[in-house]
Amino acid sequence: MEKIEFECPICENKNNLILMGYDKAEFEKKCLSCKIDLEIIKTKDELKINPKNNIQKNASVDEEKKGYGKVPADYAVYISDETENKTALIIAILILTSSLMGMSTGWSLTNAFELDYSEYGKINLEIIVQNNTSDLENVTIIFNNKEMNYTYEGNGSYNILVIPGKYSAKINASEHKNATMDFFVPPQDSNLRLPETNEGIEGVNKFTFTMEKGTGTIILEENIYIKIFSWCPNLVYAFSLIGIWGAFVTYKRQSYKNAQIGAFFSVMAMGFLIIGPILGIIALYYLKKHKNIFTASFKN
Repeated sequence: MEKIEFECPICENKNNLILMGYDKAEFEKKCLSCKIDLEIIKTKDELKINPKNNIQKNASVDEEKKGYGKVPADYAVYISDETENKTALIIAILILTSSLMGMSTGWSLTNAFELDYSEYGKINLEIIVQNNTSDLENVTIIFNNKEMNYTYEGNGSYNILVIPGKYSAKINASEHKNATMDFFVPPQDSNLRLPETNEGIEGVNKFTFTMEKGTGTIILEENIYIKIFSWCPNLVYAFSLIGIWGAFVTYKRQSYKNAQIGAFFSVMAMGFLIIGPILGIIALYYLKKHKNIFTASFKN
């Protein structure tokens, strides 16, 4: 076994070759430095090493790689049109405004339970108390740890006057488990009723407590407003942040696709309920109309 050190004819770096007792041989080997395929011919008196495919040594590999991927110095710098800059700025402002309105909506939803609703008139709530077989009478109704006065209308229906807001209600009935429910009463007409049945709207101004016999406490499902105000603000904040990112992308004219995504989510953020979506839709329209402004976006 013979170990021979040879020099790559391309990069001139040293490589090692191990021969297993042959005086003559032809084989291929890849240079460990420049990765060029080499043809090696071993005779009794000499070792010939040539690059495969007739690659010529015009420069070292490092020199060939130098400047690869760079813009040549003599290339003209792209100067964007002033009108295109203004168009991108206007669209970006539309998306940004819509998104910031969405942030405001998210904040309003987050603090909906903390708002003062005392300026609103009292609302007539219909509380239905029943078990699986019959309506229940002579119950105790407690809102936010305060026993409420009510008017019993029969058939397990109790009328209570409250102002809009969030309530934690508890119903106590003889021989039944206590039932609790969290709900939010939105601002509305004082005596809102369905015309067909002259009853309240379930989850809005009518709440049904289905009791169970026994001792202890059962927790009933909260109304839809509580659920919305629990997860909706985070969703609105996320949509708004995507919209703000889209406004930045639009201003920098980096990506037409990403600008569209940002404008779309600014609409979904529902800023001021309707004003924000309108601005976002306008931005989407102008993005499509002026999408060519994104085709010449270069980084200096």
